[in-house]
Amino acid sequence: MGFTDQWLEGIDIDGALYDVRDDDSQTWEARALAGASIGIDAIAGFRAVLELCEAMNRIVRGEDDGKRRLAEILGRDGDDYQRCLWYSVAGRDPLAVATCFSELEKLMAARASLWVETSRRGLAPSKTGNPYWTSSPEGPRAKFDAQFELGEHWTPFLPAKLLQED
Repeated sequence: MGFTDQWLEGIDIDGALYDVRDDDSQTWEARALAGASIGIDAIAGFRAVLELCEAMNRIVRGEDDGKRRLAEILGRDGDDYQRCLWYSVAGRDPLAVATCFSELEKLMAARASLWVETSRRGLAPSKTGNPYWTSSPEGPRAKFDAQFELGEHWTPFLPAKLLQED
């Protein structure tokens, strides 16, 4: 380990997430997503956010499989991190939510990269403890169908065939 690496020893990879969570100038959605991501495993958390971003972007682009993909993510086994993220912002402005997920993706990518790089150099990065006590869903898990309803605020982003008919 060289002298230039010393500043990385013990670096808290959650620092940027704390900054966003605590910054009153950030949107509420961005703050909620950042706060929910503190302590999550660096690599698994990044992958989880990537999956949600992909599904969200497909929905916003009006692609048929976006809702199906989101339903799969929210209905599967595993810890509740992805469900926590989605339900923290569900019902809010779709463009704001998509933008905040994209920003979270960048933060989580940088966080994962920092974790990998410090570990590769033989250093010990730090992070807050994982907030999830179990790797299983807590409480009842819903069964999702790709034809679930999105609120009226999604109308401008979805082709008519994806909107629920009355």
